Amino acid sequence: MKIAALLPHVEVFGGVRRYIEIGNELVRRGHSFILFHPQGDRPDWLEFRGMTRPFAALAEEIFDIGMCSEYSILPHFEQLKARAKFFYFVSERHKKEGEVAAKNYHFLGNSEGICRRMERKYKVNCFKAPGGVNLGIFYPIENRPPHETFNILCFGRIYKRAKGVKYIIRAADRLYKKYRHLRLIFFDTQVGRDRRDPRPLIKTSVPFDFHLNPPQERMAWLFSQADVFVSAELRAGWSNTSAEAMACRIPVICTKKGTRGFAVHGQTALVVPLPIPCLLRRQIEKLIRDPNLRERLGRAGFQKIQGFTWSALADLLLDIFTRVLSEDE
Repeated sequence: MKIAALLPHVEVFGGVRRYIEIGNELVRRGHSFILFHPQGDRPDWLEFRGMTRPFAALAEEIFDIGMCSEYSILPHFEQLKARAKFFYFVSERHKKEGEVAAKNYHFLGNSEGICRRMERKYKVNCFKAPGGVNLGIFYPIENRPPHETFNILCFGRIYKRAKGVKYIIRAADRLYKKYRHLRLIFFDTQVGRDRRDPRPLIKTSVPFDFHLNPPQERMAWLFSQADVFVSAELRAGWSNTSAEAMACRIPVICTKKGTRGFAVHGQTALVVPLPIPCLLRRQIEKLIRDPNLRERLGRAGFQKIQGFTWSALADLLLDIFTRVLSEDE
């Protein structure tokens, strides 16, 4: 099967990881996978087994399957020649959502909630295709020594409001008045044309470390520094970082955004209905005070996330692609 996917770039973003990991799995199964993006150069932060080409080469061949998730490059997606085109919804309520739903595409959604929304609002069939975790990069570090501080890890892209980083900081600031052994650990990678540095935007009374541009081979070590991973996302289709923390056997506190498939409150994670600092604070305090709960949630989350691998997603996608192509013949 010849498969093509379009991206606006190949920098360190969860949405880019998705296509690189899917492509790797499809190539392992003997399929052709080409990533098209404006420049056509290869990603330099994660191994990619497929091919890359610039948008200028879009019309040079015909594909069985075309994939795209990004609204800003829809004109280029229209140029792609493919027997079946799939728009992959990875976020909700984009202003062009209805416009895309009206096109002659097939549709994928990376969460049950997104698929349900598309089917109810736009009366289109949307195949559920959740995210995944690379268990070769994200895994538990065994026999790690106990931490001298209680470490709260979170994604540090504070300039993106939807990530909710400021709410985690507010929760931690309040807790620090009572628990002086708290420490915050942030991580992020500089991306975009301006390669914005988020570190100057962190304002907190809690001692903290910020790991900027961590290499992929260090991610398991980085997650192992945490006693809890906290996500306060306001909008997400699939929460990569929450899933990756679970794969590292770290207990997770999160919102429902991007985590419905794997975060069950009190079982595999502690889930807050909204990213409100007082709600986050209560859940963090539970884990500060109860090491047995931390251990139980870490183990349950780890077991749950084993079913969400990129290999499993690739198998699911191939089944969907095969069915759609056979129906279109």
